[in-house]
Amino acid sequence: MMVKRRTVLWGLLGGAILGCRPRNFSPLRVKLLTRSVPSQVLKAFSRETPSQFDAEPTLTDIYQQLQWWQSQTSPHPPLWRRLFSLGQGDAAQETPVQGSPVTVNTHLVTLSDPWLEQAIRQQLIQPLPDFAPAERLPEPWQRLLRRDQQGQPTARGDLWGVPYRTQGLMMAYQKPMFKNKTVIKWADLWRPELQGRIAMLDHPRLVTAVVLKALEYSVNDESALTEEKVQEQLASLYRQVRVFDSEAYLKALVNEDVWLAVGWSGDILATLVRYRRLGAAYPQEGSVLTSDLWVSPVNADLPPSVQAWMEFCWQPPIATQISVSSYGLSPLFFLPGAKVPEKLSQDLYQMPDNSEVLLPLSESGQNTLTDLFNAEVFRE
Repeated sequence: MMVKRRTVLWGLLGGAILGCRPRNFSPLRVKLLTRSVPSQVLKAFSRETPSQFDAEPTLTDIYQQLQWWQSQTSPHPPLWRRLFSLGQGDAAQETPVQGSPVTVNTHLVTLSDPWLEQAIRQQLIQPLPDFAPAERLPEPWQRLLRRDQQGQPTARGDLWGVPYRTQGLMMAYQKPMFKNKTVIKWADLWRPELQGRIAMLDHPRLVTAVVLKALEYSVNDESALTEEKVQEQLASLYRQVRVFDSEAYLKALVNEDVWLAVGWSGDILATLVRYRRLGAAYPQEGSVLTSDLWVSPVNADLPPSVQAWMEFCWQPPIATQISVSSYGLSPLFFLPGAKVPEKLSQDLYQMPDNSEVLLPLSESGQNTLTDLFNAEVFRE
């Protein structure tokens, strides 16, 4: 008798659940980014552990919720807080006496690592218990996840986030426009025929990271930002790009307003499924990595089910399912010696070995970056 693939999948999911079932069944409440974890994974965990998963469409929505929870301890809540509360069932239930501490009922939320420093500085999140699987991630992952109280990376700091999905910057392009010479390197972005035909994320740090990778620097080399050739290449790339828009960069590509777009693999790979005329590639110089993390809102209790859920996401069959369904890659497969499942062996899932985790800039590095983008060429 032939065994159906769905039967095998649910058998693997069930086995993973039994391996990480918590000792007691404290309710778990998680607010996650839409489509970053497939629904069958959420349902599988919920069958064994009482859980509630609420999805938000953007990271901005989640970050505003963190700000809302934190602001409830303020003795004089601003007007925006009262307006924001309209229609927010969770927040309304948690409103305390003004000025008193608040216990947030949501235990974990999704946050992307570029938001981590600001969330720590604003005291929106709290440290997590040590998580053994993440301890085996190579550098600079440890500095990315462990921070001091100001949000600066340090291998000896508290653990502020546990990753569950990693994406990389890649290039998507109109296949008909590249029949003779396709794009394979970041350096191809400077080709004369692409002037005014590129869309990119509206994020100065990422644009600068692309320039650094093209020139074979580390994306975390702050000293390179002061070098003349980096500044010249940055200004030149600025003139090549037609659209800087973090929300609509792929829309410009699909509508054929541009020939090429630079963005996150999760967005791009999902778009390729619907538009066969598009192609995509990780540049040979290496990608820039960002991860979706589980973080804990400040003043939230941490029941044992929190640890169980994070471990569940790192079980090989679950990590594979998250990777396939969300078009990212579980951090499990970045561990030294990790065996990548056959489902993820395709080129579009395999980020180049020279890809880099993007660390936050120091204060001086941030000032240098600000000065770069305040230059006259970027105000034209």
